[in-house]
Amino acid sequence: MEKRPRPLWFRLIRGLLIIYAGLCVFSCTLSDKLIFMPQRPAYALTAPGLIQFEDDAGETIRAYYFPAAAGKPTILYSHGNAEDIGNSIDLYHQWRNDGWGVLAYDYPGYGHSSGSPTESSCEHAIEAAWTFLTLNESIPKNDIIVVGRSVGSGPSVWLVDKHRPAGLVLISPFTSAFAVRPPAQYILPGNRFPNRKRIRSNDTPLLVIHGENDDIIPTSHGRTLHQASPAKSKRFVGIPNAGHNDLGWMDIVPPLREFVGQLREDQ
Repeated sequence: MEKRPRPLWFRLIRGLLIIYAGLCVFSCTLSDKLIFMPQRPAYALTAPGLIQFEDDAGETIRAYYFPAAAGKPTILYSHGNAEDIGNSIDLYHQWRNDGWGVLAYDYPGYGHSSGSPTESSCEHAIEAAWTFLTLNESIPKNDIIVVGRSVGSGPSVWLVDKHRPAGLVLISPFTSAFAVRPPAQYILPGNRFPNRKRIRSNDTPLLVIHGENDDIIPTSHGRTLHQASPAKSKRFVGIPNAGHNDLGWMDIVPPLREFVGQLREDQ
C-alpha cells in the first residue's frame, strides 16, 4: 500500500519546529561568540597594580587594583567589548586623582584572564571581584560604586541586583544583549543580560551616561534603563556629538564626580 503524504499543516509545523530547534542550538552554542570579542592583551603581566584572584569556576581573573584614600569610594569597573582593562588606564588615573579606589577586572578569555567569555562566566568574575573588595579588603558595600561600560553593563546590573552597593553607573549600556540587534531578540531564544528586566526591581542610585550619536548601542537603550529604574536618585546624561567608542574620561569623570558627591550627601 502506498504511504499517504503528510498533510500540509503537519509539514509546516514540523518545518517550523526544526528551524526553532536550530535557533536554540545556535543560541546555546554560538551566540556568545557574537556577543564577546576579546582582543590581544593590551597590558603586561608585570604592570604595576596588577593582581589576580580565582572565581567560583576556578578561572584566574586578572585585575588592576588601586586602593582608595581614606574616606573615598572604590569603583568596581566592568569594561566594554573588544577591549580589556589595559585600554582604560587613563580613566583609572583620573579616578585615582580624586582619591577613589579602582578595581578593574577582565572577563574570562579577555586580557590575561583564563577561561572563555559567557554570560555566566562574566557573572562569576564580577562576583569574585566583589568578594575580593568586601572580604579580602574589608570595604563596606556602601563605599563601592559599580560602573559598567557597554557589555559591562550586563554583569554590573546583575551584581547590583544581588548586593546593592552605594551606586550603579552605566556607560553606553544596552537593555539586553540581543536587543542591540532587534531581530535577534524576537528570533533567538535565551536572551543574554536582561538589564531592563533586572533594573525594574532595583532602587540602587543610578547614573546613565550615553553618547547621543551612538550607532552601536542606540541612546534609547540608556534612556529606557533610566526610565525603568525605580531609584529615587537617578540621572541620565546624554553626551552631544559622541558615539559609542569615543566617550573619553572628560565625558565620564565630571558627571560621575557629581554623582559620587550626591551619594555622599545622601548617606
